[in-house]
Amino acid sequence: MTRRISILLCILCVWTSNIRGQRTDSLTCGFDHSIKWSQLAAPSLLMTGGTLVSFVPSFHNKIDMGFRDCLQSDGHQRYEIENVLQYAPISSVVILKACGLETRHNWRDIMCLGSGAALISVLLCQSMKLTYAEERPYGGVFNSFPSGHTTTAFFGAEMLRRELGEEYPGIAIAGYAVAAGVGFMRMYNNRHWVGDVLAGAGVGILSTSLMYWLAPYLRF
Repeated sequence: MTRRISILLCILCVWTSNIRGQRTDSLTCGFDHSIKWSQLAAPSLLMTGGTLVSFVPSFHNKIDMGFRDCLQSDGHQRYEIENVLQYAPISSVVILKACGLETRHNWRDIMCLGSGAALISVLLCQSMKLTYAEERPYGGVFNSFPSGHTTTAFFGAEMLRRELGEEYPGIAIAGYAVAAGVGFMRMYNNRHWVGDVLAGAGVGILSTSLMYWLAPYLRF
């Protein structure tokens, strides 16, 4: 948690330094930031499904524990590449723009949107962890629901889709594939349950969607 907050603060510092002396209306010009209720379907289903799987005993026993037991039955070695991979989708927005690919927004707006979505994702994820206090699969730690790594990966994947998906649909698909891989690795390494990963994906997508909807009403 401390590491995520530190990274977020760094992003916010860069954002603050970039907005001084620049126009403040660019987020409201030329782009559709209206709420499309159909876009709530995926995060709603993921968060609802994750909650049911995690906290309905019959679902938890069959899905969460069953999947955990299946993955851990061979005693495999852990490869926690998701600690770095979780940042790949959001980093790709910056890297691909720097390489010349056209995004929906300019540099300043991307920094504003990205830092805002990151803040929302941290607040939502950590508040849910404190509220539900679900025990981790390996036991003894009670902050499992939802998966923070998966939340980070999916908020980045959704931003990648919104910025580049229209012109480069393959990039959007790749971003979501990476985010799904992060979720799978959290389960493979016995760090999270299925329900945690499903809910984390929903929280990540919702966080970015909320920021894009709120952008025209905020004065940066």
